[in-house]
Amino acid sequence: MAQQAAKKKVYRNYTQEELDAQYNNRERFSAAQYTAENQRESARVRGIIQGNLDVPYGPTKDEVLDIFPAEAGGAPIAVFIHGGAWQRGDKGAASYPAESFVPAGVTYIATNFSLIPPSTLDEMVRQNRAALAWVYRNAERFGGDPDRIFVLGHSSGAHLTAMMACTDWEDSYALPADLIKGAVCLSGMYDLEPVKLCYRNGYLKLDEDGWRRNSPILNIPDNAMPLIVGCGEYDADEFRRQPRAFVEAWVAAGQACEFIEHEGLNHFETAREYNNPDGTMFKSILAMIGV
Repeated sequence: MAQQAAKKKVYRNYTQEELDAQYNNRERFSAAQYTAENQRESARVRGIIQGNLDVPYGPTKDEVLDIFPAEAGGAPIAVFIHGGAWQRGDKGAASYPAESFVPAGVTYIATNFSLIPPSTLDEMVRQNRAALAWVYRNAERFGGDPDRIFVLGHSSGAHLTAMMACTDWEDSYALPADLIKGAVCLSGMYDLEPVKLCYRNGYLKLDEDGWRRNSPILNIPDNAMPLIVGCGEYDADEFRRQPRAFVEAWVAAGQACEFIEHEGLNHFETAREYNNPDGTMFKSILAMIGV
């Protein structure tokens, strides 16, 4: 009986142990080394590119931005949302893409936000929406163009990026419906049903309404913008299935979407493509931005 319970399928064809393994990137890829390298690279880039650090966009200590303005005024804006399984990470390890975006004439911004616990996924989404609303309203103060805002993210940050792309800006914030002109989602999750069913829900605490409300694939808007969605060749199977399913749903809704699979890269290595000006994805991002 115990053996039968252990082999019970909890999602698609996965047992509980198998599903947990699919969503445990830290153990699959030894995340600590990549986290440390991102911190080092970000510190290096902050040493060579002038940034406005810890700019408040909300009332709490977590609600701050790092802004790396392009040299020319009226520049398009790329806002990056970091990953970390919604539990870890901060903007201090997300400065490194500024090294490629700023010389290309794009103002680069990294958001900070409260992590889970003690925060919730709903609050995390709300804070990043508030950050984008702040960027729109204050863009001209730092030489940015409020009519050219793009959002980028990796891993859980890609999920949050997709949630930004699914936001009803007009009704919820009295802002233009097309506030975001394009988004890039890399190695993310867009259907939170399996996330609710795996070990991650021990800290996410998602109920039925919660996972549905926070699943971008279930909330694609009518006025969606173009997307670039990607993953790594060595991402776990679920992290390769989910972006493909999201692309199919986005295209089925009549929207433009480009899919990129990064050959030879794992889940954490794909994030480095945001600072690879010679890479396919970065070139596609600049083409989407129009620079």
